[in-house]
Amino acid sequence: MTTASTTVRRHARYGPPDHYLSPPSAGICLSVFAQVERGSQVLVGVPKRHERWTSEWLLSWHFYEEEELKEALLEKRLPSTYLWEGEDPKAALRRIMNDQLHVTKFKAGEPRVLSYYSPSDWYPGNNHWDIAIVYRVGVSQPVRKLPWWKQLGFVEKSRLRASQFGWNADFVKDLGIAK
Repeated sequence: MTTASTTVRRHARYGPPDHYLSPPSAGICLSVFAQVERGSQVLVGVPKRHERWTSEWLLSWHFYEEEELKEALLEKRLPSTYLWEGEDPKAALRRIMNDQLHVTKFKAGEPRVLSYYSPSDWYPGNNHWDIAIVYRVGVSQPVRKLPWWKQLGFVEKSRLRASQFGWNADFVKDLGIAK
């Protein structure tokens, strides 16, 4: 037996209210990730409290409660950034590689786009939407840990667990990086 859905459907077309819809009430994050691989290893980091995260890459951390930020700073993550408004995702990937990793020689494949829609902690009763643009990247130069990383290095995918990635657990499972 099929029941009628009470879900209100809207096209994902946002902008000025005279021609567009307003964004979802719990917001949207548009992010770019670098899935840097070397054989069966993937580049994974643990961020360190540093102003570059909140000024250039993950501005939402400005709004985290202290406990929430402490937790985020313990989680593993792929090198990533939010897109700037109007920015081409390839330019965001270059920012990740050049600014976050100091890697200038790399080769990126075509992007893979993943979409997640989940209940918001900040706005109970509303859903938040995440759109992740992921580039598989090969590097031809060493990657070293920089001041904004507590840890950064290549790790065997078989040693990674999704639970180590906090909110990105489903994401890294979908990418085949962790179980």
